[in-house]
This record gives sequence, structure tokens and C-alpha cells, in this order.
Amino acid sequence: MLPSLFNPSNDMALAANVRQYFPPQRIQQMESDLARLSRFWDEGPWGWSLATRQRYLRMGIPADQLPSDEWLAELRRLSSREFGVSYYDGICRTYKAYDTYGIIPCQARFCTSLDEVKLSIFNYKVSIIKSPWSSSGRGNIVVNDRPDDKTAARIERIIRQQGGIVVEPYYANKALDFAMEFWVEDGQCRFLGYSVFFADETGHYGGNCVESQEQLQQRIALPDDLLRSLVEHHRRELAQLNYRGPVGIDMMRLSDGRVHPCVEINFRMTMGLLALLLFDRGVRDDQLLAGRPDRGFAAAISQGRLILYQT
Repeated sequence: MLPSLFNPSNDMALAANVRQYFPPQRIQQMESDLARLSRFWDEGPWGWSLATRQRYLRMGIPADQLPSDEWLAELRRLSSREFGVSYYDGICRTYKAYDTYGIIPCQARFCTSLDEVKLSIFNYKVSIIKSPWSSSGRGNIVVNDRPDDKTAARIERIIRQQGGIVVEPYYANKALDFAMEFWVEDGQCRFLGYSVFFADETGHYGGNCVESQEQLQQRIALPDDLLRSLVEHHRRELAQLNYRGPVGIDMMRLSDGRVHPCVEINFRMTMGLLALLLFDRGVRDDQLLAGRPDRGFAAAISQGRLILYQT
């Protein structure tokens, strides 16, 4: 059994794709301050990468107990937003009757040049631009009409470093962020439950509800048959992938009742899954989970929400 490890910088490590990765000092402090969160899941890291494998090797874990480089390369491909766009497009091919199901047609584009980005922005008017590998809203840019010189330089840098960038319409009428959490193993996919979370206009994480599945489904407020159909679709598709571990698919309900079925797809632990585990273990009352409230980063449950904050 592998020691549990809280390493939310793993998405940045996937982007770097090196064995020796050192996140920015602020992120290192967050991982150190919040390390005790890892006691809430059974084993393994928050996320896998070449750097995570190397970290376990330094702990003395034998190489044959760790994922191979080939498996990690496939995980990196799956974890890219380029794959997420193709996965979203596959959902839309399944749900062709958009008016019937309320599924938002896929308008996300993976762009490999600034000219492609500018064309997409022109088509969408207001856009959100996302790095292929990033998490919790880091690497997201909201652009109105056209990118200024500073933003254009940032976009070109991301394309140069990560091979491309994702552009999609910005949905100003978002009503709710939610997710479906799964576990994939040996060609099987198990639905673990729904999660409801809070994020700002660029996707920066703001907390998760720690509630029962019944309460969460009431918050989501979408037809049961649509939710069940999406769960089954994801179970079928995820079971076919060469992957073992947790998957969280972030979604969005708009104020007009339509649903974005794949805002993000995360092949790792998520705060939504952590919130489910906390509820199942009876950790619900206001309390500090990790860190110190007077210094650095901390995680707590407050008024029914799992929150992360910096003091």
C-alpha cells in the first residue's frame, strides 16, 4: 500500500513533464501546510506524474509497485484539456437532440496558434482561455473581444510551452457548478456520487458542499433521467480507458436550465471526492482539517462547506 500524498501541484508537474519538478514556493507551502488532508483517502497520491513517481522512489517504494512511464504518458494525455475537448465532443455526438436534453453543444476549441485563438475569440465575443494542464482556475484567462498585447504574449507562451490552448465561450449565466465523481479500475467504472462546488468567474476554487447525496441532487436541480443518463454515459466511456483511479467530471448548470456536461475532466483526486469522503466519515461540523488558522494555508469545514484559505 502506498503512503497517501497531498500533491495538488501535480497538474503543473504534468505540464512540465519532468522527473524532478519543484512547484513555486507558495504552492510548496500549501502542500506542506495541508499535508494532513491525505489521511482522508486510503492510499496513493492526489495525482500521478513522472515527478510523483520519482517522489515515491525517493521514499524507498520499489519501482515495480509504481506506474510505468508508458502508463504515466497515457495519463498525461488523458489529463490534457485537448482530450477533454474531444471527450466533450463525444458527449454531444451522443446527445444530438440538444433541445430535448438541454445539453450545451460543444463549442470548445483546441488552438495551436495565436491566430486560431483570435478567430475563436471573435466568434465567441467573450471567451475563457485555458492552459492544457492546470487546476483550480490557475491558467484560465477571460477575454473580452480581443486579447491585449500582454494577454496575447501570455497565450503564445502557453502554446509554446504546452503545445496549444483551449478556447471556449464564457457562460455569464452560470447558476451552479457541480461534478460527478467516479472510480475506474480493471475495465469497470463505478459512480461514487455527485458533488457541488463554488468557483469564481475564472474558475478559481471556492469550496465544496459537505452534504448528503439527496441534498446535493436537490441543489443540482436537473431532471433525474438526464443525470442518470449522463452517469451511464460517463461510466461506459471511462471504463474503456487505460486508467486506474478516481475521475471527477466538472459540469455547469446555466440559469436557463441547460447543462454543460464536461467543463473539466480530472484524472486524479478532487476536492469534490474529498468532500464526499468527509461526509461519509461523519466529518461535517465546523472544524479545522489541516494547517494552522493563524499562519499559511488551512483547510476547514465551515457552515457545511469544505474550504481552503490562506492567512
